[in-house]
Amino acid sequence: MNELEELDLAIAFKNAVAPPMKFDQRDDNHNDFHDLVNMPRVDFVVELDNEVYFIELKDTNRPDAADLGGATFMKKIANGKVEQSLAEKYLYTFFFRWAESQLNKQVHYVCLITLEDPMVNILADDLATTLRHLLKSSKRWTRQPLASCQVHSLQSWAEAFPEWPIRRLSDAVVS
Repeated sequence: MNELEELDLAIAFKNAVAPPMKFDQRDDNHNDFHDLVNMPRVDFVVELDNEVYFIELKDTNRPDAADLGGATFMKKIANGKVEQSLAEKYLYTFFFRWAESQLNKQVHYVCLITLEDPMVNILADDLATTLRHLLKSSKRWTRQPLASCQVHSLQSWAEAFPEWPIRRLSDAVVS
């Protein structure tokens, strides 16, 4: 199955046309390892027939989270650090994949944030504002650098991507 894990979440990418990639792979013995280890990058890259998805996860609700519930994360949203970090991850991932000659399809950026929808909506607006120039078209461009930018909660993810179910790994652990 085309399932990837990040911390306490696993996503099954059922319709991927190539094995989904854990783009922030840190193990240099793994096929998905990228040698620029300190470069910001998204968690997953998923390729479909006509599009590529860059996916970033922020799971403040995992059982082992130091910031359980996301109070510190909320402060970072308020001062703009989260959308700056998310934008940077998109840009560096885009550049890396472009340098690998791996971007011949529309690119979508999707962030999954395990917060309540109102906070996720604020972050979605802030991130779209930060990346607004990439979402526009230029007369000189032959390709669009960003087809869409989305931020989802667990609930809105399930509605937007029913073919990519998420499960919490700690729910499967029996004590």
